[in-house]
Amino acid sequence: MELAQSTIIQEVKTNTILQELKTSGRLPSPTGVALTILELTRDPNTSTEDMSSVLGGDPALTGQILKYANAAQGGARGGITSINDALVRLGMSMVRQLSLGFSVLRNSRTGACVVFDYEGYWTHSLAMAASCQVFSKHLGTISAEEGFTCGLLGRIGHLALASVYPEHYQQILEEWDEGSQADLLELENRELGITHKQVSAALFEDWGLPEPYRLAVEMKTRREWGALPTGNSTRDRGYQLSHLLKISHLAADICMETGPQRHPLVLEFLTIGQKLGFDEESWSRIYDEIIADWEHLGKLLNIVTGNVPDMETLIHRARAFKGVIKDKPTRPTLRRMAKPAPPVPSRPNKAAPATGLNILVATDSPVDMHILEKKLTASGHSPSFTQNGCQALEKALREDPQVILTDWQMPEIDGLELTRSLRRSTQTAGTYVIIMTAQDGSTELVEAFDAGIDDYVTKPINYAVLQARLKAAERLVRLQEQAAQDRDELRKTMTEMGILNRKLHTMALEDQLTKIPNRRSGLGHLDKIWSRTSPDQEPLLVMLLDIDHFKRVNDTYGHDIGDIVLRSTAATMQNSIRESDVVCRFGGEEFLVICPGADLEVAKSLANRLRRSVERNTINAPGFQGHVTISIGVAVRGRGHTSSQELIKDADEALYAAKEAGRNLVCIANPE
Repeated sequence: MELAQSTIIQEVKTNTILQELKTSGRLPSPTGVALTILELTRDPNTSTEDMSSVLGGDPALTGQILKYANAAQGGARGGITSINDALVRLGMSMVRQLSLGFSVLRNSRTGACVVFDYEGYWTHSLAMAASCQVFSKHLGTISAEEGFTCGLLGRIGHLALASVYPEHYQQILEEWDEGSQADLLELENRELGITHKQVSAALFEDWGLPEPYRLAVEMKTRREWGALPTGNSTRDRGYQLSHLLKISHLAADICMETGPQRHPLVLEFLTIGQKLGFDEESWSRIYDEIIADWEHLGKLLNIVTGNVPDMETLIHRARAFKGVIKDKPTRPTLRRMAKPAPPVPSRPNKAAPATGLNILVATDSPVDMHILEKKLTASGHSPSFTQNGCQALEKALREDPQVILTDWQMPEIDGLELTRSLRRSTQTAGTYVIIMTAQDGSTELVEAFDAGIDDYVTKPINYAVLQARLKAAERLVRLQEQAAQDRDELRKTMTEMGILNRKLHTMALEDQLTKIPNRRSGLGHLDKIWSRTSPDQEPLLVMLLDIDHFKRVNDTYGHDIGDIVLRSTAATMQNSIRESDVVCRFGGEEFLVICPGADLEVAKSLANRLRRSVERNTINAPGFQGHVTISIGVAVRGRGHTSSQELIKDADEALYAAKEAGRNLVCIANPE
């Protein structure tokens, strides 16, 4: 059963989710350069030159975008060699989205949640990205490049919860133990007061991704394929993208799964292709294209991919299999997440010996390299080396050294430009930088400190002076580590308080018996819809429902059975309404359903679908087995309604008429 949570409770939570996640300091986030790109693209006056200049501060990110742009070009003559060319080829909006995706990937390859498979997560996410990219080309939902970003980040909520709440999420995954998606959502909501879908949507909104993307990642995708909307409204595009993510998730699962467990997924994939109008051969070719893109992208982004047979082979094996699959296939990467794995610190190189430092040395001098390795190692430090500024920047972002010792003059980018790039990234903004230079004039040193260095040594190096300066650096590093430890303790306390506050807030808006929104939250949601639209802009329909002869159930079987009937009926209604509709408990055995976008033409069909679902629902309880029915009063907003209370009053009068007419009926109020 889907988690019985309504969007009206989710809306309230979203307002506090991002603040808490950001405060934790562990949220999967773009680099400083990528964040600047996000801000620039919100300004309509931003030029490609502005974008190119900012991207130049992150050579690693620039390299990944160029690799992707050349791959997207399909090997055409005249490869893309500059970021300006990539901006022209892909467009600023697409470069913005790629910057976001690639930088989040680079910053989130490891983490502290012991049972979460971070590498497996990105392998699956890349398979989803490749799937979305290919399906976009063939289904025409969005551009292939947009599909790539949507697929790559579509499950970011899982990563965020594992990163921000590692201990809690470990317990959730262990208790979940490869259950259903609905089970995982329910556990997340119970333990954290939020779900990975809500977090994904909140991050998409914060990063400024298009509104349909946000809608897509939080939708339940209960619709049948044949009933998909074809309109261009934000909600219709959200539905389309949610199903694009759904089939991409399935295609990625086939990439990740092995053995007999893969067979049902292959057959399900074929069924979806048929519903979308593809013959088996064409649909198989599309999947083979996905595999090729996945493997190619894995090489570009240094992500491990698997060896997957072509779809024709997979279909043959699935149809030929006559054995019994012991366990029901589940989402493979989620199952891998639940496997115990050795803990991986989120900042791997911070765990240096108490008497030494992890030092990254950037110099193109073999002599200096040789001497520094001997001297630093003898002093108890752990040095590593690069020969130019670009390599140093990539290594610093990947390994997070405690101190960087860099030459001023180096190939590709010099020590000053390296320092400026380090300071632009939130990850390395506080890293201690010492520059080695033959320049000891005041003008040069002022320029170096303006670039962001913390100290300098002159060449030829006096190693006694260098050791003294490293001792000063170590004192500062240890103070920073202690401050970080204190912040972590404070964040942990704040996290626990945030979880408790969310649970309390949910309790205030949720009916505790049925776990659907209560009267207060329902009326608040209705007032919001009422105030932001008019009858001419968007239709609005409300239904008041009452369980027929509910008092007789209580009197005959007792209030415990009555509670079971209420819970079962509420769950049935929750699973029968449209994605955009909201059902809440209005009081006693009465419920309110709010249907934005629904008019008089669909009122009767919506209400009767709900009525029939309840009537067909079999309730099994000690001493009671059977069905209940409901009476429904419907009212559609008209120009004569001056408030939402008047609309509810009309629905209430229609409900009374349905009861008077014999119950288990739908009665629609006459529109004014």
